Amino acid sequence: MKNIIALALVTALTLGISSCGKYRKFDNNEVIENTYSGTVDVGSTGADPGGDFTGNGDSGTYSFAWENKNSKCNANFDVTTSGGTVQMKVYDKKGNVVIDQTLPNNGEDSFSGVSEEGKPGMWKVELILNNFNGDGSYSLSPGS
Repeated sequence: MKNIIALALVTALTLGISSCGKYRKFDNNEVIENTYSGTVDVGSTGADPGGDFTGNGDSGTYSFAWENKNSKCNANFDVTTSGGTVQMKVYDKKGNVVIDQTLPNNGEDSFSGVSEEGKPGMWKVELILNNFNGDGSYSLSPGS
């Protein structure tokens, strides 16, 4: 009987640990933080979220939860700006940074790449805009 109880306890702890995640309390595509004073227009959600953002010297952070069942993701973002920067940070289920990319101050610039390997589950996508004057877009998809 003691062995059955011990086995049940170990199984429960193992299942509890494997389901833990820093962002698990959020629903897929739920906004976590929005302190950005410009505009973020979310054009698509689900497995392949994406959207557009604009600013007129605006600053702040826009972040959302994203369910990524893979250990990597494909990310794209671009800006056309006369000033300011945009930083895209993507965190895996454990809160580890798997993408950290900043686009510079002037002109047109873009980033397209595959993240570092992370833990599958609920991830966090964060756009940090600093004195951003212009427009841009972002898109994500599960990587392989």
